[in-house]
Amino acid sequence: MQWIRFSQRTSLYHNEIDICSPELANIVAYPDFSLGEYSSRLNEISSFGITHFLPTGRTRIGKITIAGKGCVSIVRKVRAKNKICALKIRRTDANRYTMKREAYLHEIANSAGVGPVLLRSSKNLITMEFIDGLSIVDWINKQDIGADQARNLVISVLEQCYRLDTARIDHGQLSCLNHHIIVSKSNNAGNIIDFESSSTQRKPANVTAAAQSLFVSGPISSRINQLIKLFHREKVIQLLKTYKWNPTRANFDNIVGMFC
Repeated sequence: MQWIRFSQRTSLYHNEIDICSPELANIVAYPDFSLGEYSSRLNEISSFGITHFLPTGRTRIGKITIAGKGCVSIVRKVRAKNKICALKIRRTDANRYTMKREAYLHEIANSAGVGPVLLRSSKNLITMEFIDGLSIVDWINKQDIGADQARNLVISVLEQCYRLDTARIDHGQLSCLNHHIIVSKSNNAGNIIDFESSSTQRKPANVTAAAQSLFVSGPISSRINQLIKLFHREKVIQLLKTYKWNPTRANFDNIVGMFC
């Protein structure tokens, strides 16, 4: 393509695609492609030191696999200066003009010890630590997951939720854990991701939202209860109500104590 100003680079790694490759044009400026928008975004991507897009995930845009797709952005695994990271690209039809607010909220989460480490942000891009793992639903339904592993994951997720509550940031989407918790392949640790719907203006409800999904009525609650054998469902609900109105560490520990 004659109008691309960057030189093509070769990769030493199999299946990596140079950011200037024409086949990525509709990814960089998704979904409403325009030459001007594409050229501008390509400059942004290059300024981050990103050289190649890496195949990952089961979601596809055309023939290209991506790590995720939402209403605001799409996520790609990329190589930047010989480091693997995750790149969020703002959709051209997003209901927001910039990624800066999400980056700010992500930084607050990071300050509480939650979320992939934010690396850099701009109007259309966010780069962060790449977590190689499975969605919590895919992970919990693996045949080799035992009670101790499930218990450790649940405690880890709820501890992160409590830190978000304490930091006064509400994630906003933890009632739908499948899209917002990745379990690392390396250590089976749960990681809360995606802070685009987060807010510091709402009353935080991270612990109660996640616990409802984990134990009461979420897509993995029956599997969690099968593994951990949490029989006192009504007591859990009552403890969550108590925490909701008085989110102290003691009340949080009472919830965790139900399955320790």
